[in-house]
Amino acid sequence: MPDDSSERARVPFPRSRWLTPDRGSRRRNAFNQLVAVAALFGVGAGGWGLWLEARDQYDRSASRDRIAKACAGLVDPDRVLDLDGGTTRARAGSEDNDSIDELGPAFMPARCEIYRVGKPGTTYNHFVLSVWSNPSDDFAQLVSGWDDPFPTMGRKPNADVTRETRQTGAYPMGDGRIGVYYGNAAVVKAKCTDKSGGTTSVNAMTVAKYFERDPVTDADRRTLAGLARTAVVRAAKKLGCKATLPALPAELPTPSMKLVNAKSAGGTCGWYAGYIAAKGRWRLPDRALGTPAATHAQEESCLLGVSSKEVRRMWPDLTKDEGSGNSLDDVIRLAPFWLRTESYFGDEAREVATDHFGRDHRSLDPGTAGYDDEENVWWASSTCAGQPAVHTLSSDYPYDKIVQPRLQALFKAYVTDVAARRDCTDLKFPAAATFQLSKA
Repeated sequence: MPDDSSERARVPFPRSRWLTPDRGSRRRNAFNQLVAVAALFGVGAGGWGLWLEARDQYDRSASRDRIAKACAGLVDPDRVLDLDGGTTRARAGSEDNDSIDELGPAFMPARCEIYRVGKPGTTYNHFVLSVWSNPSDDFAQLVSGWDDPFPTMGRKPNADVTRETRQTGAYPMGDGRIGVYYGNAAVVKAKCTDKSGGTTSVNAMTVAKYFERDPVTDADRRTLAGLARTAVVRAAKKLGCKATLPALPAELPTPSMKLVNAKSAGGTCGWYAGYIAAKGRWRLPDRALGTPAATHAQEESCLLGVSSKEVRRMWPDLTKDEGSGNSLDDVIRLAPFWLRTESYFGDEAREVATDHFGRDHRSLDPGTAGYDDEENVWWASSTCAGQPAVHTLSSDYPYDKIVQPRLQALFKAYVTDVAARRDCTDLKFPAAATFQLSKA
């Protein structure tokens, strides 16, 4: 917007003697001119500011409409826009699976993705909402001993790889009844009664896709949880069933990706601290990463890792077969030793499966127990507070061979601890023979 105040200020005064002002008058006139220029500039700047504000309001309004349409009205667009410090411009994904066109049993799962718009021609990952009902192959609980939880690419030769993991475990929201959250995501579950009187479950997951670029703050995690809660209630309503959910807890503790000394582990790893205190650690992991234990959480996990220092200590005592041809440097930098226990309850227990590099899933059904030798996964099952439960132990290869003599007792200690905490009965364990690993 042009500003003509400077042109007006340069218009010359008459040079006639009788009109030429004295020194005092010249000073007053100069001051008045400055005031006038300042006033004109203020009007211009204010107009520019108002125009920018109007443009931002227009952009935000248009963005709100795009979010509402793409996500079928399941989330509050303003709260989506406020993530990651806030933005006024956003767009929905261009692919068919980036928008929720319809919501119903035949269209589940459904997904919408929202991108943040920056400079002309640039967009950034921002937000994803997924909605599904159980059972769902797309959101099955996949477990595998080949799913390395530690980032190894680009690490320096002396890096201590198992100090920090790629992703946090599932932290319960309160007692876990409403759902769980991670470092960059939240999952809320609602059990609802449909028009026919049947009971079904609806789930909503919200993800902050900008986490690789910007950290997800505690405030943003709470926003994600709130968005997931709103979405699941609205989705249930669209599906024709009523859902009543508790409020979000007052606090959502900051989730951690850093492993701690196993001796001091608590929460879902408390069983392990007790086990090594009673039985000794031997070659077992010296680090642990758990989450708060909750009575009604739909899932829980305990990740156990071996530090570089501990690998160096045990390495001279390993046989050639136990090392499986790896070098010490390979293990420290690229193939860290680890174990992981996981449990799934209720609907999630009916969807547990092993998976690796796109092969067909192998279901680990409630009421069964066994060992998947392709995925290095043992599983047990039980009934917890009347609901099915599946418990797993995943092991990195060849670390499973290094600690093989203790795996059966370790897994039994874990499942027994869960059973005591979650009022579980009908425990079924894998046969002892499954823990006698092949020497090949």
